[in-house]
Amino acid sequence: MTTLTDYTPDEQQLLLRSLQAAAVAVSAASLGRKTETVSEGFAAASFIMERSQATVDNTLITSIQFALEERAKHDQPFPSFEKAAMAPGAEADAMETLRQVAALLAEKSTADEAHGFKAWLMEIAQRTAAAGKEGGNFFGRGAVQVNDAERDALAQIGQVLGVAGTA
Repeated sequence: MTTLTDYTPDEQQLLLRSLQAAAVAVSAASLGRKTETVSEGFAAASFIMERSQATVDNTLITSIQFALEERAKHDQPFPSFEKAAMAPGAEADAMETLRQVAALLAEKSTADEAHGFKAWLMEIAQRTAAAGKEGGNFFGRGAVQVNDAERDALAQIGQVLGVAGTA
């Protein structure tokens, strides 16, 4: 089992960026109102810090959660989810980050650990997709929990990571 410190500084940054990339890929695929984007970012961040049996059993995930907690304790800034999701080329950049992290995990992690981490990234994406209703009118009529663009993004993320997901 590996921890975040078993990776080079550049690899650590890639692993950390992959968390936001999983969420941005979905959010950027179907940009909604600002409040929807913010709620999607909040849902992703909340899930990332959530402890579960799946995360506790994976030392890489646990070490990343610890590093993020330490960063928050020391008031180090986190990247703006809204800016990342709304940046030109955000979806393509996020998918490329996920491709790179999948290759890194294949190279440096055990198969079980890599699968667990990629499944965690997929769950981040799924939680992001489900965080806010998309479409509909001013009052929300006709809105859907996960729209076609988000479903397509989830399918693409699953393909890039080599893990199954549900929409």
